[in-house]
Amino acid sequence: MSISTTPGTVWGTWINLQGGIHSEPAPVLFADDRVQVFIRGGSNALWSRVEGRDGSWLGWFQYIGVSIDGIPAPIRGKDGKIRVFYRTPNNNLEVITQTSLNGGYSGPQVLVTGIGDDPAAVLNADGRIQVFFPGTDGALWTLRNQDLLYETYTAPVSLGGSIRSTPSPILDGGGRIVVAFKGVGDTLYTTQQTAENSTTWEAFALASNNVTSRPSVCLDAAGRVQIFFRGSDAAVWRVGQSDNYDTFGAPVQLGGQIVWRPTCGLGQDGRINVFIKATDNALWVAVQSTENDPTYTSFQSLGGSIGSAGISVPILNEENLLYVFLQGSGIARDLWLQRQTFV
Repeated sequence: MSISTTPGTVWGTWINLQGGIHSEPAPVLFADDRVQVFIRGGSNALWSRVEGRDGSWLGWFQYIGVSIDGIPAPIRGKDGKIRVFYRTPNNNLEVITQTSLNGGYSGPQVLVTGIGDDPAAVLNADGRIQVFFPGTDGALWTLRNQDLLYETYTAPVSLGGSIRSTPSPILDGGGRIVVAFKGVGDTLYTTQQTAENSTTWEAFALASNNVTSRPSVCLDAAGRVQIFFRGSDAAVWRVGQSDNYDTFGAPVQLGGQIVWRPTCGLGQDGRINVFIKATDNALWVAVQSTENDPTYTSFQSLGGSIGSAGISVPILNEENLLYVFLQGSGIARDLWLQRQTFV
C-alpha cells in the first residue's frame, strides 16, 4: 500500500494484534514514547497491549478488578505517568494510574458515582488533568487534579448545557481548554476556559447544526483547534478556530460518505490527517493541502474492513509516524493497526 501524502512515508501493511475488542481502541504514549493501546474486551474487561522497544508487540494484559463500559480515556500526565479514566457498567467514573514511569497500574479509584456517558481527559496548561463527562442530568460536568502531585481530584462541577455524546476537549495554542460536544437537536457547541488553567468557562457557543456524530478535535500546526464531525448528509464537516484562538468559523464540507465519526491527528509534516470509516467499511484518509491550509485532499482508501466499533484517534509514535487502530470485521473482532512507515 503506497498511498501517503506525507513526504518520505508510506502506509504500511495491516497488522493484526488480535484480542477480540468491543469498543473504539484508545492509544496513548508511555513516558519513553512507546505506544500502548487500551480496549474493552469481552465481559467488560479492560485490556491493553504495549509496543516493544524493537517494534514488536508484547502480549495482551488484563487489568484485574476493572470493569468498563464504553471507551477508555487514557492520558499521559505531566509527571510521565498514564491515567486511564473510564465508565463502569453501573455508570461510575473510575481511574487507574501508573505506579511508576513505563510501569504497571494501581487498582481502580472511584471519582464520581453516577455519570451519563463516557469521560474524556485533557491536560491544562499547567499539566493538571481535567476530565469531562455528561451527567445523568444531560449537562456537561468536569473535575480536575487539585494538586501538582496529580494524585487527588476535585469534586465534580456542572458546566450546564445539554449534551448528547461524550465531549471532546483539547488544549489550544493559546493555553486554554476548548470543549466541543454534540447538543440537543443535532447541534455542535463549544465552550472554552476564560483564561489559562481557569475554573471559569465562557458561555456555550453554537458552532454548527446538522451534526450526527460525536465531534473529533485536533490542533493544526498553528495550535488552532479543528473540529470534525459527520453531517446529516453523511459527509465529513470541519469547523476551524480563528487566529486569536477565541472564536470558530463557519462549517465547511470535506466530502466523503461515512458511517462513523471521523478522527483526526497532526502528521509529522504539519498537516492534519482525517480518517473515516466509509460506506464500503474500509479506512479512508484525507490530508490538509498544505500546513494550516483550509483545504484538504480528496479521501483515499487505505483498505481494510472495519467492524462496528469506531476508529481510534490517531497517535504519533516516537518517530512521529501516525498509528491508527480499529476493530476488524467478523466474529473475531480483532484489533488491527495501520501505520505510516518510512520509504
